[in-house]
Amino acid sequence: MNIEIHYCAQSDYKPNAVSLAAEIKAEYDVDAILFPEGKGIFDVLSNGVLIYSKYETGRFPEPWEVNKRLQQKRSD
Repeated sequence: MNIEIHYCAQSDYKPNAVSLAAEIKAEYDVDAILFPEGKGIFDVLSNGVLIYSKYETGRFPEPWEVNKRLQQKRSD
């Protein structure tokens, strides 16, 4: 499983990205790759497929949301 977290470095979303990466590591023993970007982005991709977007929801993900979507993706 390849997990990417794209986050806005200008808006200081790095703590959120690091926290989410730690939760993914604890749950799946997978190291998420962090990508600092801009424009308020906070997207989570699994194997290249977008599974969470702050742009679409207007908020940061709850930890359970990403884990639930990763579980669903694994069972597909």
